[in-house]
Amino acid sequence: MFTGEKPDLLDLMPFREDSIYVVGKDGIPQHWDGEEWLPVRTENTNPLMGIWGPHENCIYAVGIGGVVLFYNGKEWQQVDTGSYDSLNSAFGFDESNIFLYGVGGRMLYWNGEKWDYREPNTIHDLFGMWGEDIEHIYTVGGEGIFRFYNGKEFLRKDELTEETISLFGVWGTKTDNVYICGSHGTILHFNGEEWKTMKTDTEEYLLSIWGTSDENIFVVGDNSAMLHYDGKAWSKIDPIKEEYFTKVKGLGEGSVYVAGENGTVLRHDGKQWHDMSL
Repeated sequence: MFTGEKPDLLDLMPFREDSIYVVGKDGIPQHWDGEEWLPVRTENTNPLMGIWGPHENCIYAVGIGGVVLFYNGKEWQQVDTGSYDSLNSAFGFDESNIFLYGVGGRMLYWNGEKWDYREPNTIHDLFGMWGEDIEHIYTVGGEGIFRFYNGKEFLRKDELTEETISLFGVWGTKTDNVYICGSHGTILHFNGEEWKTMKTDTEEYLLSIWGTSDENIFVVGDNSAMLHYDGKAWSKIDPIKEEYFTKVKGLGEGSVYVAGENGTVLRHDGKQWHDMSL
C-alpha cells in the first residue's frame, strides 16, 4: 500500500545523467535536469504506471484508463489509441516499433503510422517486457504468464511457475540469456536451453530487474527489497532508504537508478548509493 506526502513513483526512464523522467500515482511526469526535479504539467490526472522512449524526443508515458502521453521533444500530448484499458508500461526499439501493455492482456503496437491491437493469448495482466530485437521479445505477467513474440505473434509457452506466482520484470543481455523476477522471491534464468530457478533467500515480491552484464544485475521490490547478482550468487543490499521500491533501470555500471514510494529516487555510482528523491 502506497502512502506518503510525495508522489509514489512507479517507473523511470533515464536518458542521460542530467535527463531522467519519473512517473507515478499523481499522474505528473517529473524531469531531472542534473540539478533538480521539475514537474511536467499536462492535462492528465490519471495515475501513470509506466514510461519508455527510444530517445528524449520520443517518450511515452502510460497509465490508468488507457491514458497515453507522448513527448515529441517540445511538448507533451495526449494520444488516442482507441483503447481505454489501463496500461502498465511501454517497451520498444525505435520510433516505429513500440508496445504498450497492461491490464487484462491488453497489448497495443505502434508501427510508425497507426496503433494496432496485438493478441498476447492471455486475459491476465501484463507487467514486463524485454527483447533483443523485434523478433525476440519476452513478456511476463500475472499468474505466471509467459509469452514470446517472434515478430508476428505472441506464442504461448509452457508456464515457468505455478499460477500462484506472478512475474513482474524481465531483462537480459541477449535472447538466450534472460532473467525474470516475480512474487515470493522468484528469480528465473534462461541459458538458451532451459529455465532454472535461482536462489534468492527472500520471499518478497520482486518487481523489477535490470543490469549491465551477467556479473552486475539489480532487482528491487516491496518492503525495501534490493538484491544484487555478481555472476555467482544473489545477495541482499542494505538500502539507504526504507521504502517500497518499484523500478530499477540504468545507463551503465556507474548510473543505476531505483524508483519507489514517497518520491524515492536512488542512484548507484558503481560504488555507493545516493539519495536524489523528489
